[in-house]
Amino acid sequence: MGSAAAGTVMAESSASPPETPSAVTSIPKADGHVQRNKRRIQETDFRMEIVTEHSRLQEIIPQWSELASRSIEPNPFYEHWFVLPALRHFPFDPNLRFILIWQSGLRPGEPEKLVAMFPLQRQHKAWQQPLNCDRLWQHDYTYLCTPLVDFENTAIILTEFFKWTRTTACGASFLELPHVHGEGPFQHALLEAMERQAVFSLVSHQYGRALFRRAASAEIYLDQATTSHHRQELRRQRRRLAEQGQFETRELNAGENVDPWVDLFLQLEGGGWKGQQQTALASLSHHAQWFRDVCRAAQERGQLMMLGLFLNGQAIAVKCNFLAGDGGFTFKIGFDEAFAKFSPGVQLEIENIGFAHQKPDLNWLDSCAAPGHFMISRLWPERRTIQRLLVSTGRWGDLSIAARFGLRALRRVIKPPHQTAMSDN
Repeated sequence: MGSAAAGTVMAESSASPPETPSAVTSIPKADGHVQRNKRRIQETDFRMEIVTEHSRLQEIIPQWSELASRSIEPNPFYEHWFVLPALRHFPFDPNLRFILIWQSGLRPGEPEKLVAMFPLQRQHKAWQQPLNCDRLWQHDYTYLCTPLVDFENTAIILTEFFKWTRTTACGASFLELPHVHGEGPFQHALLEAMERQAVFSLVSHQYGRALFRRAASAEIYLDQATTSHHRQELRRQRRRLAEQGQFETRELNAGENVDPWVDLFLQLEGGGWKGQQQTALASLSHHAQWFRDVCRAAQERGQLMMLGLFLNGQAIAVKCNFLAGDGGFTFKIGFDEAFAKFSPGVQLEIENIGFAHQKPDLNWLDSCAAPGHFMISRLWPERRTIQRLLVSTGRWGDLSIAARFGLRALRRVIKPPHQTAMSDN
């Protein structure tokens, strides 16, 4: 394989939760959420901080990075190297604030540590009603909004967050948690925290997103995930590509300059239908610069994976994945539409499966794809539940969610189920 060119919150002090393994950074196959607690948590152990100044976020990068590594579930879209470039390059949002929860040291003299971060965006009108809603922040390229929460005492931390949402300091009638993982350890802790606070909530939308989980080998994976006819067609297209000249797959190496790769990607994506519809990253200069900054930072941290198909030295397809924990998240792919009959995007995804199986620390990949995506759904048969959750913070939120629930039930009575689902989406 060649190198590429180009305020204070109170913590519950009841009986300690049961013991758990050291850290949970993966998407487990089995359910069952447990936590460990080194000692009884005291009411004064937690401190809430509301941050609106970007300079403060710069100050806490070391603690932010540590929190990301200890988070009960990984989410690179909320790590500092992904968030801070967005704050620099995207339009300023005065309604954005970061809710930080700090825990004091467990022993005398120990410094406090950051145990949770919730980026919240205030919406002053929700569901065509004059109600304040705090929504987990999401820009155009945020494909997962599961917040960063320490794997130790996760349910207690979330409980204190929900306590805070019911105070005047929050000032919202309800919370919206879009694009959060709807199964696994975070979901289990979330349900436990909402039960402790008797929180009224509603899952307003839910879908399965294509998920790759490694098999014993790439060959075994493809045999299980695809039909023989599909594999035969893919091999035929690959042979036709190889007949055009020197055909090879390249991977971005550790320490390699990422800028030529970014240039190739922006060129390929911008040269296709996304460029024509002005939805490519290169269509807006500040979006392209944001992407370049993110890739540089991820490459420095060893959290970037980029692959490319090259024909006679020219890139015909490039894609990138962002790595976190023992998994990763596919971000975008670009390909030369002049070679569309050879399906270069699909061919690169096949290569992606092969390279993923060569990385012992990479166990899964979240496709970040829309539900029912034809290409990736065929190659990645497993699904990851993604949901949008509405959480009440008081009486008005209770009434609003109850009204939405009643309306939704009524619509299911008078409309076919598939039409109701489409409307909810």
